[in-house]
Amino acid sequence: MRAQELPRITLLRHGEPDWEPQEGGPTVRHPGLTEYGHAQALASAGAIAAEGVDAIYVSPYPRAQETARPLAEASGVEPVTVQGLREIGIRFDGLNQEEVDRMFVEASRRPLDEHWEGWPGGERFTDFHARAVAALTEVLALHSIVPEKQSDFTVWHAPDGAAPHIVIVAHGGTNAVLLTHLLDIRPVPWEWLRFESALCAYSVVQARPLGAAGHVWSLQNFNERDPQRNAGLL
Repeated sequence: MRAQELPRITLLRHGEPDWEPQEGGPTVRHPGLTEYGHAQALASAGAIAAEGVDAIYVSPYPRAQETARPLAEASGVEPVTVQGLREIGIRFDGLNQEEVDRMFVEASRRPLDEHWEGWPGGERFTDFHARAVAALTEVLALHSIVPEKQSDFTVWHAPDGAAPHIVIVAHGGTNAVLLTHLLDIRPVPWEWLRFESALCAYSVVQARPLGAAGHVWSLQNFNERDPQRNAGLL
């Protein structure tokens, strides 16, 4: 394992997904990546792997799995699939793209309190938030990084000398929820707007000691996409 001062987490969103249905058919529920999405994943993999990677955890959905593949090849680290890292559940089976777009527009116009219910017929945001946070807590516990509530705050404890670089490959909504939790920010049911990340962009948090209390997470990079620009992809 590479020598590094403090634990670090990189949250990588998947590359461009291939949602395109057959002519007039329903949308693809769990797509893989487009050709451009694969190029995005390759560019981000090179940049992240150059910093050294100790562990990769990935959502089970194909678009995340395919994004993680070049990172695994570049780093030599085998990804671990974590079911709880999947995106918020949305039901649009049998709908074409026009109907899906209309559903999102209508749902976004609801009173704010109703946004906690998630998308119509899908997973409640409160359940999604709890699931994503539980998955993160389990992942970090594998590296002996554990949270502790102190008064109204959350601090984190890590063993002395443990400074892994952990990469999580997931989704816009999932990664936004994880950022909110790590930064100890009160959640809202539109996290993907508050911490909106571009396709195949990544954000980095690093542990910082807070006296004798423990560690807090410091946002070092957000929505990083420079590697793709340098590769001529954007």
